[in-house]
Amino acid sequence: MRIMILTAMLVLTISGQAIAQTRMSSPRDWTDPDLGGAILEGVGKSENLWLRGASRKVVRFDRQTGDRMIVASDVVDLMSDGPHLWALVTLNENESVVRDLLDASLPERRVYFQGSPISLFSTPSGPGVLTTTRVLLPSGQGFTRWPTAASLEPHARVSALMGDDLFVGYNEGEWGGGLRRIDVPAGTVSFVKEDGEDLCGGRLNPACAPIVGIIRDASNENCVLVGASLAHLTGRYGEVMRVCTDRITSIFSDPLPVLPYSLVNRPGQTWPFSGLIETHDGWIAVGQERYARARKSTITMADVPPLKPWSGLQISDPVDGVVFVQSACCWGSDTSIQYRVLAISVDQ
Repeated sequence: MRIMILTAMLVLTISGQAIAQTRMSSPRDWTDPDLGGAILEGVGKSENLWLRGASRKVVRFDRQTGDRMIVASDVVDLMSDGPHLWALVTLNENESVVRDLLDASLPERRVYFQGSPISLFSTPSGPGVLTTTRVLLPSGQGFTRWPTAASLEPHARVSALMGDDLFVGYNEGEWGGGLRRIDVPAGTVSFVKEDGEDLCGGRLNPACAPIVGIIRDASNENCVLVGASLAHLTGRYGEVMRVCTDRITSIFSDPLPVLPYSLVNRPGQTWPFSGLIETHDGWIAVGQERYARARKSTITMADVPPLKPWSGLQISDPVDGVVFVQSACCWGSDTSIQYRVLAISVDQ
């Protein structure tokens, strides 16, 4: 009898494990055959949508037919710049190229560097390149090299050139990340932050503030807007700040409603978001189920529009020049999964 009971318990245990594994593996193994396990960024033009994935490939989608084509591989970064769509492509450990994906007749700009390529950035003279040890400014068909006094880590968000400054932000999840400012002629690299008495006190504290976006501040020359946000365990934080050199001004945060006995909805918690992008008339911060949109002096909150299947993606209809795309897994628990969403500004 004991053997029969143990056998039955073993069968139930194995069956329960199988159900749990099936529930986890199917939705959490979300991937795209070309883009990989995440869509990192996108650029929308009137006829095409361009997406860069964790696979390091850029895929072009025809917005009318949905046809897709891989147009570049080994891509570190993608940047729209007026009539150009620049891609930073690695060739080997010591060489990269900057290539215009919209105009193949333009010559490629070769990048020979000491250090690894991090990102493209916009300048009045064309695309610049940031590596772990150099700032490369466009000059003719090449670059002038400006060394940095300290080495930088890869996988950063980088602003456009703001006068002589570059702003570089890192997202290290619960470990923070913070914002750095590079004075290009001097080569200095310094943290931009407010001092605080607590462990996580002060805005843009590098120990506690992951950077989820850096964009131009259209209303203030040589300033940037920085999004910092974190949703970890019971902590919730999200804020958009204006940064001018080393001055930090908060311009947006949305307090969560306070609920009795709630660990998440408690005083001091603010709505977290996973991305901040520039739009034709302001900016958008997008998070779980909701997004904030700034137009001139007004900021409004709205629900992320419904996503529908299209060319292997889950994507929304355009909403005033912006589409929303399912980009990666996951928010939520094993039994209640919500995918991360990327906002992309598109030409009308």
